[in-house]
Amino acid sequence: MLSSPGAAQTSAYNRNVVAFAALGSMTYGYGASIISSTIGQPGWYAFFDLPPTGEPGYAEVTTPAIATANGLLSAGAAVACLAVMRTGDRFGRIRNLQIASLLGILGGALQGGAANLAMFQAGRFIMGMCIGLMVTVTPMYLSEISSPRRRGWLVGHHAIFLVFGYMLASWIGYAVYFAPNAAFGWRFPLCFQVVPPLFLLAGTPWLPQSPRWLVSRNRHDEAWAELRRLRRSAEDPDDAVAREELREIQDQIVLDRQKLMAWGGNPWRAVLSKKSYRRRMGIGFLTQWGAETGWANGMATKNNYAVILYEGLGQQGSMPLLLSALWITTAALIYNPGGAWLHDKVNSRRWMFITGFVGIIITTSCLAAMIACFAGTDNRAGNAMGVFFIFLYLAFQGTFCDTTMYIYISEIFPTEIRSIGMGFSLFGQFAATIILLQTAPIGFAAVGWKYFLVVICWSVVFVPIIYFFFPETSQLSLEEVEKQFGDEVVTHVVEEREEKLLRMRGRKI
Repeated sequence: MLSSPGAAQTSAYNRNVVAFAALGSMTYGYGASIISSTIGQPGWYAFFDLPPTGEPGYAEVTTPAIATANGLLSAGAAVACLAVMRTGDRFGRIRNLQIASLLGILGGALQGGAANLAMFQAGRFIMGMCIGLMVTVTPMYLSEISSPRRRGWLVGHHAIFLVFGYMLASWIGYAVYFAPNAAFGWRFPLCFQVVPPLFLLAGTPWLPQSPRWLVSRNRHDEAWAELRRLRRSAEDPDDAVAREELREIQDQIVLDRQKLMAWGGNPWRAVLSKKSYRRRMGIGFLTQWGAETGWANGMATKNNYAVILYEGLGQQGSMPLLLSALWITTAALIYNPGGAWLHDKVNSRRWMFITGFVGIIITTSCLAAMIACFAGTDNRAGNAMGVFFIFLYLAFQGTFCDTTMYIYISEIFPTEIRSIGMGFSLFGQFAATIILLQTAPIGFAAVGWKYFLVVICWSVVFVPIIYFFFPETSQLSLEEVEKQFGDEVVTHVVEEREEKLLRMRGRKI
């Protein structure tokens, strides 16, 4: 598919909006992973009267408490993802980000100020609802305001800021480990959860509404005003690129509405009845479920239970927290930004995914072997290799997979069902997380390294699924992607774009 040079046109305003909106992604990353830093603080164990690692009662009392904290977070997120299926279109992208920010502030305050374990767990559930909204709405919003040939990099900001939140949580956790005040050591990292959503909430009145959502609500003048600002360029004084894009959006939405009339104009009925829509829903759900069950489960498990893993590999004291912070920092500064940048160079979501999964299979297999052979021993070389494979794993996961999962699902749904599709897809992620992170500490305690067989086996199965069933979406406008699923698109816009490009190259059509 040929694309005009204008398809890459992105104003400085557009880039600034993307960077600021991605604070929602950082809220997700920090809120989801702060439990890793919290469970490394002696004061947390003592305040809630939980036996620390290695003490009698740890497996029977502390392990279920940690598992519940992660399970409640995932449950809250799953509920919010289902809610977005309705609220995403009804209230718009910005209003949903504001609701999520308020939930994040409340959830963080309840955890940081917890007077008992029940209050702490309630805060985890509410923070989970914030996270579910953020992780669904943010990539959807970024995708809808991005141009096709820069969409990989711009939507990739979601995964970049997400892992930046992980990194921030890890370094704060390491820093407060040395705090003389035991209460400060675990309360401050939890209270800090309110900072990113507070900044996001304060700035949302100045964020532009999604032009596609505005058109879908018949607010065409507002859509035109926002799109002009997003695509403005000195080389395009007449706003030709924005005008062409708006026309494509308007015509495709009209066409999609006409197609919906076969189901009484009801997108929910169409999702259940229309073959191409059902395929999208299945691929979206499978992308997130599969990612969590495979490599993302590996990352979340390694991050959320990093302290447990490193202690099993012979690391003690503050060293597990330091290694966890260094580990995730490589993703925040190198792998995730590199992966987002690669998406607009490689031009294949499918091969990014496949490459990442192959690397995950190899590195996780090697890690499992190191744990099986050397965990609990004083073999320094073997334990060092285990730590090495944890770091190498992240190179594949962060570069090739973490950005891809969110970019891909934000592209495959037409505007009429995008909120429904995104909500259902991300529900798949957290449904898997509820099962996997709830059972991970129990699994480690029961079967040790064999727990990673879940990651390895699923990844082996998922690679051919991606190859044979996932269509390519790179470099296409969100409207053109519909053609990849066999749906009718507004071909006159595509044809005019191709003719313009051929004329610019001096060819005869």
